[in-house]
Amino acid sequence: MTTTRVRPLRSDVREQIVAAAGEEFAERGYVGTSVAQVAARAGFTKGAVYSNFGGKPELFAAAMQEYFAGAVVGAFSDALAAAASPGDGTDPKPVEGPARAMAHALAENVLLGERWPTLLGEFRTVVAHEPALVALYAELRVTQREQLVDALRRAGEQVPLRTDLDLEVAATLLHLCVHSLSVERSAAPGAMPKALVESLFTHVLEGILA
Repeated sequence: MTTTRVRPLRSDVREQIVAAAGEEFAERGYVGTSVAQVAARAGFTKGAVYSNFGGKPELFAAAMQEYFAGAVVGAFSDALAAAASPGDGTDPKPVEGPARAMAHALAENVLLGERWPTLLGEFRTVVAHEPALVALYAELRVTQREQLVDALRRAGEQVPLRTDLDLEVAATLLHLCVHSLSVERSAAPGAMPKALVESLFTHVLEGILA
Protein backbone atom coordinates (compact mmCIF):
# COMPACT_ATOMS: atom_id res chain seq x y z
CA MET A 1 0.00 0.00 0.00
CA THR A 2 1.38 3.38 -1.02
CA THR A 3 1.18 6.18 1.52
CA THR A 4 0.67 9.64 0.12
CA ARG A 5 2.82 12.21 1.87
CA VAL A 6 0.95 15.44 2.50
CA ARG A 7 3.05 18.49 1.74
CA PRO A 8 2.83 21.08 4.55
CA LEU A 9 1.25 24.43 3.79
CA ARG A 10 3.70 27.22 3.05
CA SER A 11 2.22 29.28 5.88
CA ASP A 12 2.82 26.42 8.34
CA VAL A 13 6.40 26.03 7.16
CA ARG A 14 7.05 29.75 7.61
CA GLU A 15 5.51 29.69 11.07
CA GLN A 16 7.68 26.77 12.18
CA ILE A 17 10.82 28.36 10.74
CA VAL A 18 10.13 31.69 12.46
CA ALA A 19 9.50 29.93 15.78
CA ALA A 20 12.76 28.00 15.47
CA ALA A 21 14.61 31.16 14.46
CA GLY A 22 13.29 32.97 17.52
CA GLU A 23 14.62 30.24 19.78
CA GLU A 24 18.01 30.17 18.06
CA PHE A 25 18.49 33.93 18.09
CA ALA A 26 17.45 34.15 21.74
CA GLU A 27 19.97 31.45 22.68
CA ARG A 28 22.91 32.30 20.40
CA GLY A 29 22.47 35.95 19.44
CA TYR A 30 22.28 37.31 15.92
CA VAL A 31 25.90 36.80 14.93
CA GLY A 32 26.10 33.35 16.54
CA THR A 33 23.06 32.00 14.69
CA SER A 34 23.23 30.47 11.22
CA VAL A 35 20.53 29.58 8.71
CA ALA A 36 21.66 25.96 8.96
CA GLN A 37 21.03 25.93 12.71
CA VAL A 38 17.56 27.40 12.25
CA ALA A 39 16.74 24.88 9.52
CA ALA A 40 17.88 21.95 11.67
CA ARG A 41 15.86 23.17 14.64
CA ALA A 42 12.76 23.63 12.52
CA GLY A 43 13.21 20.23 10.86
CA PHE A 44 13.59 21.57 7.32
CA THR A 45 16.39 21.96 4.80
CA LYS A 46 18.33 25.19 4.32
CA GLY A 47 16.62 25.39 0.93
CA ALA A 48 13.24 25.54 2.63
CA VAL A 49 14.43 28.46 4.74
CA TYR A 50 15.82 30.36 1.76
CA SER A 51 12.67 29.74 -0.26
CA ASN A 52 10.66 31.52 2.45
CA PHE A 53 13.17 34.16 3.53
CA GLY A 54 15.92 35.96 1.66
CA GLY A 55 18.53 35.10 4.29
CA LYS A 56 19.44 35.51 7.94
CA PRO A 57 18.62 39.25 8.13
CA GLU A 58 15.09 38.70 6.81
CA LEU A 59 14.70 35.71 9.12
CA PHE A 60 15.73 37.83 12.10
CA ALA A 61 13.30 40.59 11.12
CA ALA A 62 10.45 38.07 10.95
CA ALA A 63 11.36 36.57 14.34
CA MET A 64 11.75 40.02 15.87
CA GLN A 65 8.36 41.06 14.56
CA GLU A 66 6.80 37.89 15.97
CA TYR A 67 8.24 38.73 19.39
CA PHE A 68 7.13 42.36 19.20
CA ALA A 69 3.56 41.56 18.18
CA GLY A 70 3.19 39.02 20.97
CA ALA A 71 5.23 40.44 23.83
CA VAL A 72 5.07 44.21 23.40
CA VAL A 73 1.74 44.82 21.64
CA GLY A 74 0.25 41.92 23.60
CA ALA A 75 1.49 43.43 26.87
CA PHE A 76 -0.03 46.77 25.90
CA SER A 77 -3.37 45.07 25.23
CA ASP A 78 -3.19 43.32 28.60
CA ALA A 79 -2.37 46.65 30.25
CA LEU A 80 -5.34 48.25 28.55
CA ALA A 81 -7.60 45.46 29.81
CA ALA A 82 -6.25 45.97 33.33
CA ALA A 83 -7.01 49.69 33.15
CA ALA A 84 -10.48 49.25 31.66
CA SER A 85 -11.60 46.36 33.90
CA PRO A 86 -14.18 47.43 36.51
CA GLY A 87 -13.40 44.45 38.75
CA ASP A 88 -15.88 41.79 39.83
CA GLY A 89 -17.03 43.44 43.07
CA THR A 90 -15.66 40.69 45.34
CA ASP A 91 -12.06 41.85 45.29
CA PRO A 92 -12.21 45.61 44.86
CA LYS A 93 -9.64 47.02 42.51
CA PRO A 94 -7.47 49.74 44.05
CA VAL A 95 -8.37 53.24 42.93
CA GLU A 96 -5.25 54.14 40.99
CA GLY A 97 -6.40 55.49 37.65
CA PRO A 98 -5.91 54.00 34.19
CA ALA A 99 -2.36 55.34 33.72
CA ARG A 100 -1.10 53.67 36.90
CA ALA A 101 -2.97 50.43 36.14
CA MET A 102 -1.56 50.28 32.62
CA ALA A 103 1.94 51.12 33.82
CA HIS A 104 1.80 48.35 36.41
CA ALA A 105 0.71 45.79 33.80
CA LEU A 106 3.38 46.95 31.34
CA ALA A 107 6.13 46.75 33.96
CA GLU A 108 4.97 43.25 34.88
CA ASN A 109 4.83 41.94 31.33
CA VAL A 110 6.82 43.86 28.76
CA LEU A 111 10.21 43.22 30.35
CA LEU A 112 9.83 39.45 30.09
CA GLY A 113 11.28 39.62 26.57
CA GLU A 114 14.16 41.89 27.51
CA ARG A 115 16.60 39.66 25.57
CA TRP A 116 15.04 40.75 22.28
CA PRO A 117 15.70 44.49 22.58
CA THR A 118 19.36 43.56 23.22
CA LEU A 119 19.31 41.38 20.09
CA LEU A 120 17.88 44.29 18.14
CA GLY A 121 20.82 46.39 19.28
CA GLU A 122 23.18 43.69 18.02
CA PHE A 123 21.38 43.62 14.68
CA ARG A 124 21.51 47.43 14.46
CA THR A 125 25.29 47.25 14.85
CA VAL A 126 25.43 44.83 11.90
CA VAL A 127 23.17 47.15 9.87
CA ALA A 128 25.53 50.07 10.54
CA HIS A 129 28.26 48.20 8.64
CA GLU A 130 26.01 46.81 5.91
CA PRO A 131 24.10 49.61 4.15
CA ALA A 132 22.11 47.07 2.15
CA LEU A 133 20.24 46.16 5.35
CA VAL A 134 19.15 49.71 6.22
CA ALA A 135 15.85 49.42 4.33
CA LEU A 136 15.03 46.12 6.07
CA TYR A 137 15.74 47.63 9.50
CA ALA A 138 13.68 50.73 8.72
CA GLU A 139 10.75 48.64 7.53
CA LEU A 140 10.87 46.58 10.73
CA ARG A 141 10.82 49.63 13.00
CA VAL A 142 8.09 51.40 11.02
CA THR A 143 5.92 48.27 11.16
CA GLN A 144 6.37 48.09 14.93
CA ARG A 145 5.42 51.74 15.33
CA GLU A 146 2.32 51.23 13.18
CA GLN A 147 1.26 48.32 15.39
CA LEU A 148 1.49 50.55 18.45
CA VAL A 149 -0.50 53.27 16.65
CA ASP A 150 -3.24 50.70 16.03
CA ALA A 151 -3.05 49.60 19.68
CA LEU A 152 -3.45 53.21 20.84
CA ARG A 153 -6.37 53.72 18.48
CA ARG A 154 -8.08 50.67 19.97
CA ALA A 155 -7.21 51.94 23.45
CA GLY A 156 -9.16 55.11 22.70
CA GLU A 157 -12.31 52.98 22.46
CA GLN A 158 -11.92 51.86 26.09
CA VAL A 159 -10.08 54.60 27.96
CA PRO A 160 -10.11 58.32 27.08
CA LEU A 161 -7.09 59.69 25.25
CA ARG A 162 -6.05 63.33 25.05
CA THR A 163 -8.08 65.08 22.36
CA ASP A 164 -4.95 66.69 20.90
CA LEU A 165 -2.96 63.46 20.93
CA ASP A 166 -0.77 62.69 17.92
CA LEU A 167 -0.99 58.89 17.79
CA GLU A 168 2.24 58.47 15.83
CA VAL A 169 4.21 60.62 18.29
CA ALA A 170 2.70 58.80 21.27
CA ALA A 171 3.39 55.39 19.72
CA THR A 172 6.99 56.38 18.99
CA LEU A 173 7.49 57.54 22.58
CA LEU A 174 6.10 54.26 23.94
CA HIS A 175 8.21 52.33 21.45
CA LEU A 176 11.41 54.05 22.57
CA CYS A 177 10.54 53.65 26.24
CA VAL A 178 9.88 49.94 25.96
CA HIS A 179 13.10 49.36 24.04
CA SER A 180 15.35 51.55 26.20
CA LEU A 181 13.98 50.35 29.53
CA SER A 182 14.25 46.71 28.46
CA VAL A 183 17.86 47.15 27.36
CA GLU A 184 18.83 49.02 30.52
CA ARG A 185 17.15 46.47 32.78
CA SER A 186 18.80 43.60 30.90
CA ALA A 187 22.24 45.18 31.33
CA ALA A 188 21.87 46.21 34.98
CA PRO A 189 18.64 45.07 36.69
CA GLY A 190 19.66 46.64 39.99
CA ALA A 191 20.00 50.06 38.39
CA MET A 192 16.56 49.82 36.77
CA PRO A 193 14.20 48.28 39.38
CA LYS A 194 10.68 47.40 38.36
CA ALA A 195 9.21 50.12 40.60
CA LEU A 196 11.17 52.77 38.71
CA VAL A 197 10.12 51.28 35.37
CA GLU A 198 6.49 51.42 36.48
CA SER A 199 6.84 55.06 37.53
CA LEU A 200 8.39 55.95 34.18
CA PHE A 201 5.59 54.22 32.27
CA THR A 202 3.04 56.03 34.44
CA HIS A 203 4.60 59.39 33.64
CA VAL A 204 4.50 58.67 29.90
CA LEU A 205 0.94 57.32 29.96
CA GLU A 206 -0.35 60.30 31.94
CA GLY A 207 0.70 62.42 28.96
CA ILE A 208 -1.29 60.18 26.61
CA LEU A 209 -4.49 59.52 28.52
CA ALA A 210 -7.07 62.24 29.16
